[in-house]
Amino acid sequence: MNHDIEHALAAAQKNSLAGQFDDAARVLRSILASAPNHGEALAGLGYVAAKQGDHARAAEYLIQASAHMPMSMEELNFAAQMCQLAHRRDDAIALFERCFAQFPNHAASLHGVAMSLIQLGESQRALQVLVHLCKIQPHSAEAHYNRGALLGTLERYEDELDAYRQAIALKPRFVRAYVNLGVALRDLRRFDEALLQFKKALSLDPNDVGARTNRAQTNLLLGEFEHGWREHEWRWRDGTDTHGFPQSTLWTGIQPIGGRTILVHYEQGFGDTLQFVRFVDRLSAAGARVVLRVQDALLPLLQNYQGAAEVIGETEQVPHFDFHIPTLSLPFALKVRAADLAVPGPYVHADDALVLQWDDLIAGSAPRPRVGIVWSGSRTHVNDRNRSISLEQLKPLLDADAEFFALQRDVRDSDRACLAQLEQRGVLLDVSARLTSFADTAALIARLDLVISVDTAVAHLAGALGKPVWIALSFMPDWRWQLDRSDSPWYAQARLFRQTTRGDWTGVVAALRTELDALRDAGSTAR
Repeated sequence: MNHDIEHALAAAQKNSLAGQFDDAARVLRSILASAPNHGEALAGLGYVAAKQGDHARAAEYLIQASAHMPMSMEELNFAAQMCQLAHRRDDAIALFERCFAQFPNHAASLHGVAMSLIQLGESQRALQVLVHLCKIQPHSAEAHYNRGALLGTLERYEDELDAYRQAIALKPRFVRAYVNLGVALRDLRRFDEALLQFKKALSLDPNDVGARTNRAQTNLLLGEFEHGWREHEWRWRDGTDTHGFPQSTLWTGIQPIGGRTILVHYEQGFGDTLQFVRFVDRLSAAGARVVLRVQDALLPLLQNYQGAAEVIGETEQVPHFDFHIPTLSLPFALKVRAADLAVPGPYVHADDALVLQWDDLIAGSAPRPRVGIVWSGSRTHVNDRNRSISLEQLKPLLDADAEFFALQRDVRDSDRACLAQLEQRGVLLDVSARLTSFADTAALIARLDLVISVDTAVAHLAGALGKPVWIALSFMPDWRWQLDRSDSPWYAQARLFRQTTRGDWTGVVAALRTELDALRDAGSTAR
């Protein structure tokens, strides 16, 4: 190496270690002025840019460096991670694969490669790395555990079970493996075995939050509410969620609330708020003054909610209160049983003035069932892949003799062409531009005869409004819909249409079409 360049590299490194990044960059650029493809200088600029938080510039320099110099496993990994942070997905994958190809037996780095590929959505490539890792480290319980977790996301449940069992055989006190094994067994509807795994995990660590919350969800799914509500309270102990209010003032159902102010505050999604707000009036009936805090998007709909003395949004200042309670903790504190879930009649109401705003769409319509359709939920939901349906898959239903209104506010790119085609044919009317809040959606639903929805907030909205709602459910539904029933204790007007084969919506769509045809033939439209 040229002595001047060697001296300059040493000076740049010294500057960088001292935190003098601008000086280091100036020296490194002087090297590139005479040697534009000098790999170490390019890499050095990449590290300096990374230290300065400029991931895009760091990725660019490191990609150039990787083309002009051999890189260690750590260097390739770092370059790939910078590309990942700079959203240069393809470059990141290429560098990770180069890691795998050049250093196939470097276990610690291969684990990092696999985890990064998972974050990039490259599950099959990540699995290839983890399978290889398990071969070169067959006694690594962690490697088998991670392989199992990935197999679960790929819905390869039997293989997932085997991976967790291998991990447990190698590490008999591996609590997380017992928990994940229980979740996998639950996904296969092997509930007794699933509960046994959660019990084993808790025998090793009685305070394991994953075991507690997953056992809670399993019991709630099975209708074992007393056990389920109690352990559901463990959801606040895993460190990922916080309600932001003092634990000392949490109402647990024991403290007297007559004459006291109790703050009931939202948690999780819109559907959860709409479902659990039904219990608020029980607090006011016990003599409490209730302040209800809801998401801003729900405020116009719930601002005059029955049983609440005051309703505030998420960004408003919280008034003084004596006790607080999250909405999903109400069933536990109130000791709710299965018979207590139902509410006679609607408990949420559309605004009359907003209802009238839909006259232009409804007034002159033909005497056919008016049906609102929701085919996908929030794309950030943990179970979105299983609960949402593509609009293309719904076409057999939309051929029925009915007027269909798209209640879908967030239309995905993959559905836009199909929606435009259906709207052009007059099959489905897209009113998403007019649905600016849940209050608008509620007003339109009030004018419809039926809502057909996947498991998302609009299904709960229709149920709370007392409107007939048909809900399409995946093979393994959320716990609140329980199992093997076509009705719901939560909503008197709800009917549940369930997948009989995992991932296959064909039967659900066909059943919905059959029932809608029967409704049309019976002339059962609530005019």
